[in-house]
Amino acid sequence: MLLSNLVEKSIYAGKNFKGVCMGVGLSLKSHSVKYLLCASVQAQNSAADFSVNVSAILSVDDCISLSSLRPVFPKNCVKIFIGLPIFSYEGVYLGKVRDLEIKNFVATKLFIGQNDSVPITAVAACGDAVILKKEQPYPLGQRIPAPILSLVTDKPDSVVTKPILRTAMAKGKLLKLTLSLPPFNLQLPYKMHKSQRLR
Repeated sequence: MLLSNLVEKSIYAGKNFKGVCMGVGLSLKSHSVKYLLCASVQAQNSAADFSVNVSAILSVDDCISLSSLRPVFPKNCVKIFIGLPIFSYEGVYLGKVRDLEIKNFVATKLFIGQNDSVPITAVAACGDAVILKKEQPYPLGQRIPAPILSLVTDKPDSVVTKPILRTAMAKGKLLKLTLSLPPFNLQLPYKMHKSQRLR
C-alpha cells in the first residue's frame, strides 16, 4: 500500500461521513504507522484537524471504514504528508515527498520527486520538512553476500561495520569483500587464469 492510496479518501464511522485522510502519523523508532491524520471538511487546502488510531480501521477500499471514531492526539510520532519538502543532513533541498510505501502498516520507503527513493530508516526528523540522516561512509551498512560472509565473520547474517572492515583488513580479505558489494559485485571472467584470481 502507498500513502497515496489513503490520502483524500473519505472516512466513515458506520454510515456517517467523518472527514478525509490527509496523511499519517509515523513512529521513527518502529517505523509503524500509528495514526491517520484527517481533515473534518474536504477542502483543497484544509489541514489535518483530528487523528484516529489505525487500530480502528476496518477496511480500506473506495473509502476508509472505521469501527468507531475516537479522535486521539498523535503521540511519539512524526506527521508525514505528500508534498513535504525533503532536505539532506547538510541542508541540501532534495525535492518533495511523492509517496510513502507502507506494508502491514509499517513504513518501508519514502519516494522523493520523480524517480528517487530512500529507506524510511534514512529519515532523521520530520516537521514542516523531512530531514534525512547523514549518509554513512561507503560501504558501512551494506549486507555482506553469503559467499564472502565466512571470510570476515562467524555470524550467519551480517552487514559491514567498522569491526568487520578491520577484521577483513587483518585477514587480507578487504579487497575481496569490497568487490563483492554494490556497485561492484565482481563477476570473475569464466576463463581467467588461476594466478589472476583473487585470493
